[in-house]
Amino acid sequence: MEKLRLFGREKIFTNLSAITLENVIAEINRVLKKHYNNMVEIDYLERYVKGDQPILERKKDVRPEICNKIVINNASMVVNFKNGYFLQKPASYVSRRADEDVIEKVRQLNDWNYLSGKHEADNSVINSFHTSGLGVLYVQPTDSDDVPYETYSVDPKTTFVVYSLRPGNKPMMGISLAIVDDTLHVDVYTKENVFRLKGMPISKATLDAGITSLDLVVNEITEVLPNTIGAIPIIEYTYNSNRVSAFESAIDIMDDINAMESNRADAVEQKVQSLMILYNCELKDGVTANQIRKAGYIELKNVGDNKADIKILNDELDQTQTQTTLDSLYEQMLDKCGVPSSIRDAGSSSDNVGAVYLRSGWAMADTNARNTEDEFIRSSKYYNEVILSILAKRFGFDIKASDFELKIVRNDTNNMLLKTQVALNLRELGFSPELTFERSSLSGDPVNDVKMSQKYIDMKWENNEEFEYSEVENPTIGF
Repeated sequence: MEKLRLFGREKIFTNLSAITLENVIAEINRVLKKHYNNMVEIDYLERYVKGDQPILERKKDVRPEICNKIVINNASMVVNFKNGYFLQKPASYVSRRADEDVIEKVRQLNDWNYLSGKHEADNSVINSFHTSGLGVLYVQPTDSDDVPYETYSVDPKTTFVVYSLRPGNKPMMGISLAIVDDTLHVDVYTKENVFRLKGMPISKATLDAGITSLDLVVNEITEVLPNTIGAIPIIEYTYNSNRVSAFESAIDIMDDINAMESNRADAVEQKVQSLMILYNCELKDGVTANQIRKAGYIELKNVGDNKADIKILNDELDQTQTQTTLDSLYEQMLDKCGVPSSIRDAGSSSDNVGAVYLRSGWAMADTNARNTEDEFIRSSKYYNEVILSILAKRFGFDIKASDFELKIVRNDTNNMLLKTQVALNLRELGFSPELTFERSSLSGDPVNDVKMSQKYIDMKWENNEEFEYSEVENPTIGF
């Protein structure tokens, strides 16, 4: 696999204020050319995570028969860690209002999301944007009252979103493309319409060789339908604002690690299969080097008065220095990817839990996860717009987007002693139960948890003492 230089997936924009019958073909042909580069890069990154990495194309000029190609698939390790750490439990909605009606509607939303396959789709989308920088959800209304919509994770190579160049960069259209019966078909979703387009037939030879940007051309509108949802049902999710994958910033280091491990294996093999040097001797007539190699021994014959001799060419690789270099590269790779290190925790120390948390990289992992969480919640607002539109049209389901928010719970049992101590201090300061639960990170859904535990909280929070506050003139704080 030829190595690519990667700098994140391009965000595609349009300067059109509306997509219409008159401009849709020209605009789609323009954006498909731009998306082709993203398709190539996403395919490269997906194959990289699966183990198809540049080291497999390694060649040697000296002793080409000893050419190990070792893939230390650190990219897969990074993606697997990120997937498990970011979403330890299914993301769910929580109420932002202490209102019984709102709480019940939020509970119903969570039930519909569960039935729609949203939790499984989230896992797939997260794996996708950790792998390639982009993940895409597609929402489809159904005829069922029990499951009014279905949620799918779709391939970011064939489905993407085009954004407006105007301030705010709102989505202008979602595009899904497929090759059916050797012909390119493209569905274009705007808030008002769904355009179905197709291009010229593509030859089998072209498909076998791999399509290029020149093949991504449409020339006919086959159907125009109204968008009954009133929202774009394709939503893009990103790992971060640069639209890079979780391991992309360290991909060169990963390639260097593969190269060093391959050279290391070569050194061991070359030690076993060391070259021989013959001094002052000649081989019997007809004896070749390959015959010597197969037989495993040679017979020497002196040349004149000079004594024949044989030596083994043996120059061992310094394994200690090599391991030091590898450890350094590995640590740099983990730092760039925001993955905790086990090497830094080797041995014993007297550090407290907080120091270990910082030193071993868990604090950096949590920071990266929080940044990704912000991106995930931002995209989820477009998802909320889609499902609320479907539910309003189907059932007259009335809830505002400001009444609830998406909550991603992570490490909810970590530092429980510290969290409870903070909660007790906040209670003594007079904070409400909802604020106390939220600020101390004891609960991912403080409004609902307080409601469920209300009678027990009333018993603990009950305090009949009256506090007297006295005014102090010119108060100062001293140390």
